[in-house]
Amino acid sequence: MHIQSRVGAELARLSETASTSLSALQERISSPEPSSDQSIPGGGFDHAAKVEADRRRDLGRESVQREIDSLKQKLSRRKVREEVAQDESVEKARAEVVKCLRVNDRRPLDCWEEVKAFRREVGRLEKGFLGRVLE
Repeated sequence: MHIQSRVGAELARLSETASTSLSALQERISSPEPSSDQSIPGGGFDHAAKVEADRRRDLGRESVQREIDSLKQKLSRRKVREEVAQDESVEKARAEVVKCLRVNDRRPLDCWEEVKAFRREVGRLEKGFLGRVLE
């Protein structure tokens, strides 16, 4: 019986401590704004430092978003696959390579001239692409 009363007393004391801490935290949360000389519990920063850190983080987000937007604009201007598909000389050279490889299926090295012409056309497209990208 004695142990049970001690356990009950200890539980009552812990409950009182918890409720006091809870009411103190609720009061701090509901207060409008801590003054600049008070420190935020557990944080170690004063309110002005926290506001400054939030401002810097927001500036970082804005600059990253601006950079993402500029990269999206650059990418939208570069429609490489469509350009390659629309270029008739590259498509013709590719078709010639495929035709030659089908005819010479046992001797693919006989198609070196067609491959060379295809590489020349792709090189022409690459130069145009690099010229636009490096501008």
